[in-house]
Amino acid sequence: MQDNYLIHIEGTATTDGESETVDLTTTGSFYKKDDKYYVCYNESTATGFDGSKTCVKVWNSGASITRFGRYKSCLMIEKGITNLCNYDTPAGALVLDINGVEVESNLSENGGEIRLAYTLNSSGILISENNIKMKIKEL
Repeated sequence: MQDNYLIHIEGTATTDGESETVDLTTTGSFYKKDDKYYVCYNESTATGFDGSKTCVKVWNSGASITRFGRYKSCLMIEKGITNLCNYDTPAGALVLDINGVEVESNLSENGGEIRLAYTLNSSGILISENNIKMKIKEL
């Protein structure tokens, strides 16, 4: 895959009323396979996951965010559904509940936008409310 797409990611996590936003623009690959869209890019120090690669897969009713490399994880986000995931962090591995709030996409073969909203919970306790907006366009 060639990194021939510009990917702009804005991610906001809110914990105990305090919000932190990460804004990242990078290059990566974008393609469609079997009615699903894939966006793949290398993480950076700005996200705290330097040395990892992330692939976002989007389909009609949901999305998954899979991280490969140093910090592995796979978040399954489906509106109104709770999924369990393993989530590696610099501080160690966690098992989290992912509660899908919103999955919106207007992707086409030329790129487009994705919006994901979900909560992260551990043992029934809210860790954070998360929003991710991605814009993908060909270079």
